Amino acid sequence: MGPSCEFCSRKGHDASKCYKKRNKEKKQAFLSETTFCGTNQAFGVSTDCNHFLIDTAATSHFCYERDWFKNFKELKTTKALLADKKSTCEVEGIGNIDFIVQDIKGNVKITLKDVFYTPNMRRNLISGARMDIAGLKIIWSNNVMRICHSNNEYFFSAFRRDMFYIVSGYPLLDSVMYTSVDLNLIHKRLCHVNIPLIKDMCKNKSVKGLEKVNIKIDNESCIACNVGKATRTSLKKNYVYKRVTKSVLDKVHMDLWGPAPVNSLGGSKYFLSIIDDFSRKIDVFTLKSKSEVYSIFKEYLSRVQRELGRKLKSVRTDNGLEFCHKDFETFLRNLGIKIERTSFYTPELNGIAERFNRSSMEAVRTMLQDSGLQPRFWAEALHAYVHTKNRCSHKLTEGKTPMEIWSGHKPSIRHCRAFGSLAYVYVPTVNRNKLQPKAKIGILVGYAVNRRGYRVWLPKERKVVESIHVKIDETKNGVKTLFGKVKHYDYAIYQLDQNLNNDSDYRAQDEKSSSPEKPSSLDISTWIRLEKPRTKSKRIDVYYYPPSKERLRSINDVKIYCQKNKLEFDPNQFNFKPTKAKTRFEEKSECHNETSSDSVDEASFVNDIFQNEIYMTEIPKTFKETQISPDKEKWNEAMSEEIKLMQNRKVWDLVEPKSNMKVLGCRWVYNIKHDEKNNVKKYKSRLVAQGFKQRPGVDFTDVFAPLVNFDIIKFLFVLLVCILGWNHCQIDVKGAYLYGNLDIPMQQPEGFVLKGCEHYVCRLQKSIYGLHQSGRQWNLELSEILFGLGFHQNDLCNGLYTK
Repeated sequence: MGPSCEFCSRKGHDASKCYKKRNKEKKQAFLSETTFCGTNQAFGVSTDCNHFLIDTAATSHFCYERDWFKNFKELKTTKALLADKKSTCEVEGIGNIDFIVQDIKGNVKITLKDVFYTPNMRRNLISGARMDIAGLKIIWSNNVMRICHSNNEYFFSAFRRDMFYIVSGYPLLDSVMYTSVDLNLIHKRLCHVNIPLIKDMCKNKSVKGLEKVNIKIDNESCIACNVGKATRTSLKKNYVYKRVTKSVLDKVHMDLWGPAPVNSLGGSKYFLSIIDDFSRKIDVFTLKSKSEVYSIFKEYLSRVQRELGRKLKSVRTDNGLEFCHKDFETFLRNLGIKIERTSFYTPELNGIAERFNRSSMEAVRTMLQDSGLQPRFWAEALHAYVHTKNRCSHKLTEGKTPMEIWSGHKPSIRHCRAFGSLAYVYVPTVNRNKLQPKAKIGILVGYAVNRRGYRVWLPKERKVVESIHVKIDETKNGVKTLFGKVKHYDYAIYQLDQNLNNDSDYRAQDEKSSSPEKPSSLDISTWIRLEKPRTKSKRIDVYYYPPSKERLRSINDVKIYCQKNKLEFDPNQFNFKPTKAKTRFEEKSECHNETSSDSVDEASFVNDIFQNEIYMTEIPKTFKETQISPDKEKWNEAMSEEIKLMQNRKVWDLVEPKSNMKVLGCRWVYNIKHDEKNNVKKYKSRLVAQGFKQRPGVDFTDVFAPLVNFDIIKFLFVLLVCILGWNHCQIDVKGAYLYGNLDIPMQQPEGFVLKGCEHYVCRLQKSIYGLHQSGRQWNLELSEILFGLGFHQNDLCNGLYTK
């Protein structure tokens, strides 16, 4: 019959082979509502995140690193009971962990199954009971715990430290960060921070993601750093800055850098840096003008004080006007924030911010040099550098990173990738059809600001997108892959050429050099300038068409065309800025865009233009532009008509100005009226006073004038005309404002200054357009006339008069 089992009392097997006993032990050890942790020290301060403690009293394995788990499952009701049997710890999940043990005889891979995820613990535990169930033997001798297989074959060892047996090693993950990573690649991912700093971070384990890095490399091998960070030899002795602050937000250092030689992608020229003195955390904000500093700082202050629950105590800046104006100082004093200024012409007293400006620009130049991107990407490179700089330790922060001091959590750099790498951005199904590609090719330019993900530049669409669904190939340079070559710009020179902003710098083919022969003159009158509005946006594209009917999109295209055809090139003859006036071709152009392909429609459209010799009329903005316009005579005729109308209405008299007289300016406003077929009907000019110089309460008081209520007009038209059959009459008063009475001095209009009376001014007797009180004066004049005819003003609608 065989042996009898002592556990289940059945015959044919002993207790060591009893399946019921094994299932009960497994269920009790891992699937119970409460599992046992044999040491309270698991909740102490961790000294090394890559260590496991062997706890012979624990019934399960425990780990607080979520990224180490495989086949992870969430748990909601499981708790870990501590050794005192009074307190518990929440268990949030269960899974397996592959761990490489760094043993004296070499690295050994072990797999810990059914490990509980306990984020509140500060030590990782390996259960001695679980090792016993797995068939392993434990032997203690001379402060060493040897773990062997059931056949006494050596497996690995744990060494005693204080009262614990510790297993050293690192987790084996699928992430590329845990394969052998070259230090040069980490150097690029961290936006070219200095090599000694990365080595110190590896030794101190300042961040997650540097567990296996080959540090046998010299920073002299980085050509981009040697080019972008070259400095003069210092002739002064270095001094060590000592922190005097004791907590975050005790003091912040601020400085404004700029203007940049080229605008960023978003049009910014400056950046504001704010650095916390204690943590060295950096915040940068790109600005289009210096006037934005005040509003940006107010947003920063409210955000960080809400984030940390602390108040800012002190601000140190230089004596720039953006920091010293009255509103800024009043705002800081009202909040009780101490203001620290540097001495005049002594920028070294604001050395922390000044040194950051230098180091950040060195990093930006290096990153652009290494990636081959244009200078207009300087803001993207700056934000990427700050993102990684806040995750690198500082020599004054004792091995901790600014982010850890600021937030209290150790940051990770596992997501960091080399700036300028080739990137593939996933396209959601709603933005593509079934036959279109599932990804777009772009260039990595940074990290998303307010969400998880990356920022990728898409050259074909000329925009930056943010997405978490990005595949990055760090082995390929994005510019070189997409455009065939990397053009290294001279970033160290501050006077950069503005033409670097043009996308045509990425052309794969080389520009042909100009011919040594003297180029022929260019007849701009034979060219066609076309403004083409886009159907789905407000943007208007401007194109030039030479007699060859070739479309030229930019000034650089025109330059290449002129060099190719041996023509003189003058950039002042071409204007690629759209005007506000619509052309007669706009509807036709939109129709072509919606019904057929761009190439066929535009070709026929241009042929139509050349056959009919039609050109677009531009509206001048100033009097001087009318005098150089092809329609000079028509504009002069329109202005003369306006002056004649004012003379007939006796709008002003010429008088000598008094010494204390405030004289308003005036300017001409031009427009072109079209008929129903969009043909030019009339050239119109209007003289407008510069009423924005008038002061309320001094130069004018009441300005109210009633407006027309078109709903009432429609109602009366339907009731009186359509239903009751009344006759209706509609009139338009030409130059209505000129009927209002005023007494205001104004300069003589440009182009119509009376000879011999150049110093005289116009004393306005009638109101004209541009004055604050013109509408009211015309309403008073009209009301007086209507009252004389027996009409009465309606109380509910002041624009309605009845008789």
